[in-house]
Amino acid sequence: MSNIFGYDSFSFSGTSSSSSNSLSFSLADYASIKNGSYKKLVSAYYKNVDEENGKTSSSSSSSNVKDSKQKLNSITEAADNLKSSVSTAKSLIQTKKNENGYSYVDYDEDKMYKAVKEFADNYNSLMDAASGAETSSITRAAKSMASYTKANKNALSAIGITVDEDNKITVDEDKFKEASKARVQSLFGDVGGYAYQVSAKASNISFSTADMAKKVSSNDGKNKNGLSSISTSKDTTKTLGMIEEYAEKAKKSLEVLLESGSKSKFNKVTKTDENGKTYQDYDKDAIYTAVNDFIKDYNKLMDKTEDSNTSSISQARRTLANYAKSNKSNFKEIGISIDSDDNLVIDKEKFMNADMAKVKSLFQNTNSFGKQAKEQISKIDLNAEKEAAKSNTYSDNGSYSYNYNSGDWFTSGF
Repeated sequence: MSNIFGYDSFSFSGTSSSSSNSLSFSLADYASIKNGSYKKLVSAYYKNVDEENGKTSSSSSSSNVKDSKQKLNSITEAADNLKSSVSTAKSLIQTKKNENGYSYVDYDEDKMYKAVKEFADNYNSLMDAASGAETSSITRAAKSMASYTKANKNALSAIGITVDEDNKITVDEDKFKEASKARVQSLFGDVGGYAYQVSAKASNISFSTADMAKKVSSNDGKNKNGLSSISTSKDTTKTLGMIEEYAEKAKKSLEVLLESGSKSKFNKVTKTDENGKTYQDYDKDAIYTAVNDFIKDYNKLMDKTEDSNTSSISQARRTLANYAKSNKSNFKEIGISIDSDDNLVIDKEKFMNADMAKVKSLFQNTNSFGKQAKEQISKIDLNAEKEAAKSNTYSDNGSYSYNYNSGDWFTSGF
């Protein structure tokens, strides 16, 4: 009997070859298990399965990475931008009910077109960046994404999106705005839909290229005393401790803006005009103070995490920065801009003249910047805490150093 290796099997059984307890087993199978070729075969199979699903190995050694850190970072940024544009498009889709109680899909057509156009631009940018890569796992992941898009060519065409021969996509504004909103939702709003899957593939690329970039630029394993060591953490305890501290502060100041009910900063208060008449309006001074406090803490956190060597922290930082960038136009309307270092800058005069309802929606709406920022800041805080717990090293002489008691973060307090 032939098996998956193409060999004939040998039957080990009792006195009867027709016994129900007979065991079909190949001597060639046994030999392949003993010499290790079976393990290699299985490993190769699952590696191919991962690659077909658009996954790249994050455990690739630096010797397998053929691209520069700059190239890898550009691919990471392109992948993160694509993920961000998916989130933006999804956030615009709403399910409403008509007067008869029937549900229907709705969104602002101009905003949705702009979001999908941005998605297409970011998708094409990632295709360009990845196609120029020399690391095979990256190009395979990009091809997987392109193949998935081609598989959805007809569905995309129905809403005005064309897939060309160069794996680029274009959006016809008129056709898109005329398309069924339910079709658009199925592609860009549904869990498991086209955009959801593309975002997942972009996440795999982003994580892998960021990890590769870290390995390309890894240090020589020397500690500050010049002694070689093996550390279970990629950041110093001092760095991780400060990241934790700034993340906690950012979460606390953000919670003030996310607070609802009687404690909400966006509750209107009674005011009196110059003629002595009372009216209800936002307490703009209190809102400005709360937003300004958050921006200060946000910027400190962004500065401290910029050079983190812990991939989970740097990835959360990139996602946080991309959420801010995807809300750039909304920030601009309330007097907030984003500088080249991903820091937020607030113009008090413009902010005080802005519509406070827009400020509220930016922080409190479902899928708003405020809700998304809270999630990523919490991830940074949690990952810094987890990383700090393993921030210990073995020195050359075999001694074990607990950095909470002997490292920079501990001694800097004295």
